[in-house]
Amino acid sequence: MPPIRHTTLPIPAASGDGMSAAGRVRRVAVLPGDGVGAEVGAGPVELLEAIGGAGRIELTGPWPVGASAFGELGTGLPADTLAACDACDAMFFGAAGEHPGVSLDDYRPEHSIIGLRQRYDLRVSIRNIVRADRNTNDGGTPAAAERNPTGDRDAAPTSGGTTTSGGAADRPLIVLRNLLGGAYGAASTRTESDGTDAACDEVILTPEQIAELAEMACDLVEQGLASSIVSADKANLMATSRLWRLITGRVAETRGVPLRHTYIDRMAFELAHDDVVADTVVLTEGIFGDMLSDLAAGRAGSIALCGSASVNPGPPVQGRCVGLFEPVHGSAPRHTGKGKVNPSGAYLALAALLEWFPDTAKLGPPVTAALSEALQTGPLTYDLAPAGTEPAGTASFAAAVNARALPRLKELL
Repeated sequence: MPPIRHTTLPIPAASGDGMSAAGRVRRVAVLPGDGVGAEVGAGPVELLEAIGGAGRIELTGPWPVGASAFGELGTGLPADTLAACDACDAMFFGAAGEHPGVSLDDYRPEHSIIGLRQRYDLRVSIRNIVRADRNTNDGGTPAAAERNPTGDRDAAPTSGGTTTSGGAADRPLIVLRNLLGGAYGAASTRTESDGTDAACDEVILTPEQIAELAEMACDLVEQGLASSIVSADKANLMATSRLWRLITGRVAETRGVPLRHTYIDRMAFELAHDDVVADTVVLTEGIFGDMLSDLAAGRAGSIALCGSASVNPGPPVQGRCVGLFEPVHGSAPRHTGKGKVNPSGAYLALAALLEWFPDTAKLGPPVTAALSEALQTGPLTYDLAPAGTEPAGTASFAAAVNARALPRLKELL
């Protein structure tokens, strides 16, 4: 496993209430994972080290996980890694994917992510997507040498509320969805087929599940991370979507947060045509959000412009861990070791990690702002660089982000 550039620390023993003069010290386990995971994570980890130097975060790792761990240790989730994650508040994950010498029959890349989600009840997904608007060709579509392989449609807001002002251009588009329940139900909700009988996937959503997601979307607006919510459903067809529309509207009205209902197909159209403003929360059911977030990232220019947080909004169920933060892209095996992959998704994952905890929340926006500036000024990595220009490497782009982020962070530490 390629080393990630930070000092390996032992698992810290619990001491008192874990409080420092500035608030609780958050423990973060670094899991580089497979392929380019260590490369894209190196720059963000440097920022975590700086925050750790101010006594706000304790880093542990790097810990082996995924197909690379399976190839070396015979398991994708080693016991030491799980113990380290149990002892931490959050996991900073690089990438899950293929590893030389490990076939898909031996170990599937998604098993490590799914295992961690299940262990810590990470039932909600929050994906952040930014843009690189300066790099467009004559047709207005982001230029890239290669793309990632890997009726009531416009109803008025159901509630009022005060929107945030200033800094909207630096805020990402947020897609918030469930990772458990709905179309992502347990195996008991699925009937498989060998090709001779019907197959069935049962979609079940409870009012409580929907309300939890709607409350989280309202929290994002009230925290100044977005100005409004767009709730996307298929209420003209599905009973679960009609319940979704009822509950989300009720929660937003009670909270006084702006919310607009739309159908999922209209939402896809708006994302594809840039009709959704950047500082918006798209609130939707799990499988809808899975597709919409990839669509939004593709329209923005690259899947590397999307960061992901899988979180448990309730009390921890195993140790103290409540979140896994990662770029959305995979391990990019054909680019591993070449130092060319865009690390933007890892920076967005870092910002989401910091914003998730109240005592580090103010440290997230400076990271996003620094990333936005680097994307606007360039030079950019191969997936975004205009034709005929020399692309930046992973390390040089990360250095440009960090040069902007570190002064901002130091003012707050």
